[in-house]
Amino acid sequence: MPSSRKSAPARKKKDATRKSGEKRAQTQKVKDAAAKVLIVNMIPKSLSGEDHQDSEPSLAVNPSNPLQIAASAFTPDPSEGPRAPIYVSADGGNTWTLNSIVPSTVADGSVTGDITLAFGTSSNFLYAGIIRFPFPGERTRLNILRTKDFQSAEMMKVLVDRMGKGVDQPYIAAATFAAGSGKKKDRVYVGDNDFNADSGRTATIDQTLNGADTKPGFTTNRIESRPPSSQDGPPIRPAIHSDGTVYGVFHSWRSFNNSSGEGTADVVVVRDDKGGASPKPFTDLADPSDHNAGIRVVRGAKFNFNGVLGLQRTGGDVGIALDPKNSDIVYVAYNDDQPDGGYALHILRSTDRGQTWSPELKRVNNALNPAMAINTVGKLGLLYQQLTGAGASQQWVTKFETTTNGTSWSALTLAQVPANRPPKQFDPYLGDYEHLMAVGKDFYGIFSANNTPKKANFPNDVVYQRNVNWETNTLLPRRNHAALSPIAQLSIANCCAAAFSCPSDRAANPGCQRADRIANSGAGSVSSGR
Repeated sequence: MPSSRKSAPARKKKDATRKSGEKRAQTQKVKDAAAKVLIVNMIPKSLSGEDHQDSEPSLAVNPSNPLQIAASAFTPDPSEGPRAPIYVSADGGNTWTLNSIVPSTVADGSVTGDITLAFGTSSNFLYAGIIRFPFPGERTRLNILRTKDFQSAEMMKVLVDRMGKGVDQPYIAAATFAAGSGKKKDRVYVGDNDFNADSGRTATIDQTLNGADTKPGFTTNRIESRPPSSQDGPPIRPAIHSDGTVYGVFHSWRSFNNSSGEGTADVVVVRDDKGGASPKPFTDLADPSDHNAGIRVVRGAKFNFNGVLGLQRTGGDVGIALDPKNSDIVYVAYNDDQPDGGYALHILRSTDRGQTWSPELKRVNNALNPAMAINTVGKLGLLYQQLTGAGASQQWVTKFETTTNGTSWSALTLAQVPANRPPKQFDPYLGDYEHLMAVGKDFYGIFSANNTPKKANFPNDVVYQRNVNWETNTLLPRRNHAALSPIAQLSIANCCAAAFSCPSDRAANPGCQRADRIANSGAGSVSSGR
């Protein structure tokens, strides 16, 4: 029986209409560590009465027009129609609307399961990997989707529809290569945990070398070269470089106790130097100790699939980031259980295309959901969420940190909110991932956080679209009548880098007043492998 980690929406039916506590969408502007930050709550004013747990967010910025941003979470269609929505911004994240273009069903709550988004580099196409409803039992259904115009009302086109024994946690990446036979074509890669694989080697990357084609052909690559213990872990993360190099990182399970949820895993990095077009894709990086494809960056990391940190479930996170100027430079993030019962986040680096790895560059105790990106001047951005304090005073603290050398870090606190509110309505509480990306010198990210309108919760300030009362710290419905309970909702934070380069037409691009952007979504989340 596959161990599939599904979110509340993936548990089907009306779960999407659950009410929950205080997480909502917000946007942020940062000028390095000491700069001002703009956080924008993404829930539109027209939906001020909305009170769903909008968790496990994803974000995509159009590299050819950074004013265009798409985001997703476990947010249902407010009209309760047959499609699920994405969040849409046409002004760089200042304002947001919903656009219901993702296939769903009314019977399943007008919502989708796991969903991640990515724009092509220059095509303006928006791609999505989703767990689509309906599906029978535990046999989750993968869809890969595309739209030419993410603001159009037309439903996204289905490029792949696969179920079989189930496919979990699709995590999408897309890019247009700058050179080579495939230049100017959208390459699309979806990391997923595919239970149709033989011998439990479920770590998979689905890919197309021409995503914008009328009928793009996708191939399925099994990237696990070693026999795992029953299956691989849920997170499989691809990363693309414009020179044609594609990396992937995944949790290769070495042992697993189905009763206790305890296990050990290797953190494995694979690489393909021809964009997945090699005769044997993702085998260009071999481990010298056993000569199998995939370097075991970390061996025997402990995890517990039934573990929790506060109200958030754990089980082993991974993340990866490439230097856009040099595909030799790769950063990896991972989590593991500690002997003292803690849950630690670790950051490592390779400067030789993943062949060897540095000692630990950074460790954060009781932190999870690592998301990383590197901008065009070589600055690494790290977004994560840390549980601090004890008992009733515990907080989820969302931080964005940057470094140019891996040793000196500058930190910004985006949110510091109660960890026990809102009450958990479903797993995962915050999400099994959040997202960070860079466009030029700018960072954009998204996370989920408690949504109480209280200035102390957002030390770098916050902007709400929806109606709130700052004096009473309450959310208000559309017509400003009785207060609502605080809810779990989306937030976007955008950070301004010190080395920001603004487009020449400043008047036509209001976003150029903000540099690095991080989007933080305060909604619920979907996880795979559970």
